[in-house]
Amino acid sequence: MRWTVLAVRWAGPLSALLTAVFFDAAGAAVMMLVCLGITITWRARLPAVLELVTDLLLLVAAWSSVLLLYERLAYWDLVVHFSATAVLAELAFRALERWGRLSTPGPVTHVLVLTSLGTTLALVWEYVEFAGYALVDPRVQVGYTDTMGDLAAGNAGSLVAGILGAWARYREDPPAGTTAGAPTGSVPERARRGPAQR
Repeated sequence: MRWTVLAVRWAGPLSALLTAVFFDAAGAAVMMLVCLGITITWRARLPAVLELVTDLLLLVAAWSSVLLLYERLAYWDLVVHFSATAVLAELAFRALERWGRLSTPGPVTHVLVLTSLGTTLALVWEYVEFAGYALVDPRVQVGYTDTMGDLAAGNAGSLVAGILGAWARYREDPPAGTTAGAPTGSVPERARRGPAQR
């Protein structure tokens, strides 16, 4: 797994070089943003699987733009926004935890915070797309329908990530006084027995 993660990390700079040589400056600029994202996932010390998935999705999103897959494949844009926003929201959530800005949130708070982070990231993504359209390349897809679809896909992706993340954490570390799979508020067996039975 370690060598796979290292290979994907180096795929960012290599992609930037390839797009600069064989495509155009706009594609190279997109790949440089991906390099920044890969650097952040590396420095965040994510679990290897999460880092790998995040970096691969960033590369897929960038290469889809360079190879014009968004224009050629219907709904591909929504798929990328859904999946990429999900992993980026999880990355932001873990960063806030590492910096001490979150203190063991409960399942509901976990979902709400992660979904809010994903919604914010989806909005920033749309600002970047519009800036790319206005300043770099008019082929970048913008417009009311496209923007609303992208935002909806990003929101849905971050919501799913929040639900899955909260469920996984609850299974690994259930709240005090409960066991995984047991209903909250159930009384442990030892507490139910009388003093003479202990």
